[in-house]
Amino acid sequence: MRKRRDDPARKAFKDSIPLLGAIFLAIASVVYIMYRSWSNRLYVEKWKDYEDCGI
Repeated sequence: MRKRRDDPARKAFKDSIPLLGAIFLAIASVVYIMYRSWSNRLYVEKWKDYEDCGI
């Protein structure tokens, strides 16, 4: 049987997968934090008028 040699492009791609995964997780985390902040701000704005009612 003949062994297949890894070419440099394939090795570079395999080595960059963890880095790309980490970058994706970092971007997804920032987007999630921004979404939650925006959602919380809208929630507070919605119920701001009812604070004085005692609800």
